[in-house]
Amino acid sequence: MINQVVEAVDRAWVAITSDPRRTDGRQHRLKGHLCTIAIDGQPMEQWQFEVTSAGRIWYAIDDRTRTLWITKAGTTHPKQTDR
Repeated sequence: MINQVVEAVDRAWVAITSDPRRTDGRQHRLKGHLCTIAIDGQPMEQWQFEVTSAGRIWYAIDDRTRTLWITKAGTTHPKQTDR
């Protein structure tokens, strides 16, 4: 089971770093007030990658510095996205 999680995290990292704006069943921009986050005072798009059925990585895309900021990572479904 641990190996499956490690492989899922590796797949997530490859997907996020190779095409951070790709949209599919596991990777998409967050919606509503979560779609943008300010880092160092700069507004950035905030995206989510579903690593497992509950595990998520949230990240922000900084086009100016060509940086991806991990804003949240967890093994449980984030309550902020519940409606």
